Amino acid sequence: MGIYEHVGMEDGWIRLRELTTDEEYVCHCGSGYLGRKGELWYARLLPPLLPEVATFHIVFTTPYVLMEATKEDWTNFLRRTLLQFKADNEQKALYQLMKYGPSKHYWHEFVFKAYHHHQHDAVFLTGVPDVQSSLPHA
Repeated sequence: MGIYEHVGMEDGWIRLRELTTDEEYVCHCGSGYLGRKGELWYARLLPPLLPEVATFHIVFTTPYVLMEATKEDWTNFLRRTLLQFKADNEQKALYQLMKYGPSKHYWHEFVFKAYHHHQHDAVFLTGVPDVQSSLPHA
């Protein structure tokens, strides 16, 4: 899982940029949701299955679209939360945070507490995990 900024479309594909590494990915979203430039997504990306045939990543989960909190809010959250992880480098710390969180059910609880609404191809969340007052169901 990761936090990505939607940076536009390219030949019908979605371009997502990871917030801390600035790595960009050309993606297909399996749910059909195309989103729009500037949205923040909490999503799992799978690498190209056959890179010689298809070079795009797959947004494996229905994307969680992060509303109301800004890119700066999320970047600050990631920076302060990464400090909790002992790792050789920031990339490994980011992996630990996004895979396991600071506690066992961290990300599940965030999705539950941040739920705003959904549609057939996306789920919309609001708030930042460590700012309880920003979560509608905290």
